[in-house]
Amino acid sequence: AKVSKHGEIVFNKAQSPSKVRQILANSPPSIVAMEGCGSFHYWGRIAQSYGHEVREHVKPYISKQKTDANDAIGIAIAAIQPNMPFSPVKNIEQQILQTFTVSRKFLDKQLTQLGNHIRALFYEYGITIPRTKKALKEVLTERNDLPEVLLPLLNVLKAQYQQIEQSLKQATKNLEQLVSQNEQCQRIIALEGVGVLGAAGLIASLSQTEHFKNGRCDSVYLGVTPKQFSSGGKTVMLKQGTNYQPVMI
Repeated sequence: AKVSKHGEIVFNKAQSPSKVRQILANSPPSIVAMEGCGSFHYWGRIAQSYGHEVREHVKPYISKQKTDANDAIGIAIAAIQPNMPFSPVKNIEQQILQTFTVSRKFLDKQLTQLGNHIRALFYEYGITIPRTKKALKEVLTERNDLPEVLLPLLNVLKAQYQQIEQSLKQATKNLEQLVSQNEQCQRIIALEGVGVLGAAGLIASLSQTEHFKNGRCDSVYLGVTPKQFSSGGKTVMLKQGTNYQPVMI
């Protein structure tokens, strides 16, 4: 949707990616409001390259039924409201760090899930495997008491486990290399208790500090502060990450 500075709807219909790029290029510097999505940072950088101000808000104002057209109007309304939180657009270096961090976590989770599946398979036949990667590899490489018909399946699981493990090691190596070449990451690592993963995650989220008023705003953005639930002059501070909403009396 395109809305004029007077709040009038110029148009509100779906556009192709090439048409959106053309609209951004031919429009004077404006506020470009978007809902959070997978390609937000990509389109945000494109809009910024044409001099636009990008504002992203996850929960738009929707006054009618939920449709793409109504979502677009709700996002436009949210973008001009006072005291609204907006997510900063990540630069390409931040997004690459985030991609490796998230992908590494995904591979690590896959490896754990597959290891647990293999342990459960052996346990069904009375074979208990200690919960270490070394013990699991030893069982996979040595002769075992499983029925002969299961050995082809076991070989498939073994090959998949080794492949994921190698991919995880490569992703970790690539991430370590990126962190070693990133000046901001190196400054963070110099702090006691901060490693490669912590530095990469922090810089991927907070390297553009001009978007935050102070350190407390950083903490709120990262979700490491208690949630507040206040009403009627009474303030209740909840535990971090809880969805519980107390009854205010």
